[in-house]
Amino acid sequence: MKNYFKSLIIATAISFGIVGCNNNENADAIGLDEQQENSFSGKTTINGHQLVYQVKALNELSFTTTVKIDDFTLQANVKYDNQSIDFDGKNAVLTLEQKETLLDLGNEISQYLFEDKSVEDFTMTEFTLLRLLEYWAKSPNGYAHSKRSVISNIDQPLKSRDEGITCIRKNTYVTAEYDDDSGNVRESILVNGSDCIGRCGSGCGSFFSLASAWTKDCLDHDRCGRVNGGSTNPFDSECGDEYAEAADDYLFGVIRGCRG
Repeated sequence: MKNYFKSLIIATAISFGIVGCNNNENADAIGLDEQQENSFSGKTTINGHQLVYQVKALNELSFTTTVKIDDFTLQANVKYDNQSIDFDGKNAVLTLEQKETLLDLGNEISQYLFEDKSVEDFTMTEFTLLRLLEYWAKSPNGYAHSKRSVISNIDQPLKSRDEGITCIRKNTYVTAEYDDDSGNVRESILVNGSDCIGRCGSGCGSFFSLASAWTKDCLDHDRCGRVNGGSTNPFDSECGDEYAEAADDYLFGVIRGCRG
């Protein structure tokens, strides 16, 4: 089971042409303390913000992750066997600069891991950390990271189009659905038509293109953020429910086969 999930993620990484290597300069940049198959941790300062990160494997398909930024602590327990996530952020509300710093940390870690096109040493611990860093960084303005549980429907077959994790295809039109102050909105959107809209993660060209899914919930969140946030990055204040619904897409969309 572990090797099956990992092979899906690695195959996606290769399809994106991800690059990487483990050199001392980049290790220093991320303040790396430990890198094992079952543990990845470090501490560093980026943009004047203090960061401590740690992800550990509780077993081959269960991982606990803690990221501290300044006085805030974000935690998540991720289980790939039943596709569930337990979040606890102690109601932290991140500033825009703190969210951008989480993206910068993920960028630095990605450069450390993927500079020579080698994914042979890529582990599920590292994948879990990178996906959570980007997900937390994409929270809307004013969003309180409370204690909550997310359980995806594991009875769906891989590549299912059912709601929960719904795969979408690039260069097709899909109806984005979201709600804001004006009420419920439905719009036909070209997937990938504007800065990789519909991808669970940052815009095109990001190091985070590693093993990212393309899903309906991420399309809804992207479109809501771009309409209400006025930018290509959804750091808006109105799309909290769309953001919450995209959590399982970020972590499990790849293993469902949602590769665009």
